[in-house]
Amino acid sequence: MLENHLIVLETSRLILRHLEIADADFILSLLNTKGFLDNIGDRGVRDLLQAETYLLDGPLASYYQNGFGLYLVELRESGEPIGLSGLVKRPLFDSPDLGYAFLPAFWGKGYAIESAKAVLLHCQTLGLKQVLGIVSPGNEASISVLEKVGMSYKETRIWEEDNSEVLIYEIAIGS
Repeated sequence: MLENHLIVLETSRLILRHLEIADADFILSLLNTKGFLDNIGDRGVRDLLQAETYLLDGPLASYYQNGFGLYLVELRESGEPIGLSGLVKRPLFDSPDLGYAFLPAFWGKGYAIESAKAVLLHCQTLGLKQVLGIVSPGNEASISVLEKVGMSYKETRIWEEDNSEVLIYEIAIGS
């Protein structure tokens, strides 16, 4: 079954691959977990059609426009989807930012760090010079992930979407 998927990265425990419309069920679940809603935000995805639209307008469009995006993270042994990890290009910033989100059952197992390190290594292949990390000030788990993959705090900004404060982290690629 895996041979049909576009695999981008592999680690000892994980496979990161392009998302597909068939992943809408998983996206619907992930985007409505308390952790996603609290730390990343409500994307207004409440049914399968909205999940498909999110995939088309978000990650799938990003692969085409930028050559990268958010990837589905699967357990290597079982193929079970456990989260997302990858890059998001926002008009507000010159550099893409590292994004990740996992189902709560898979928190605290090192998957975010493992997938984020793989994505940052992949940035060299993509020819990127810098990657950002954007995180809410109270999200200690995510701040810890950013620091453990080598990112440093740069500044605090006001996020225009909801007027909240966000912390901006950064890392130089290939240095």
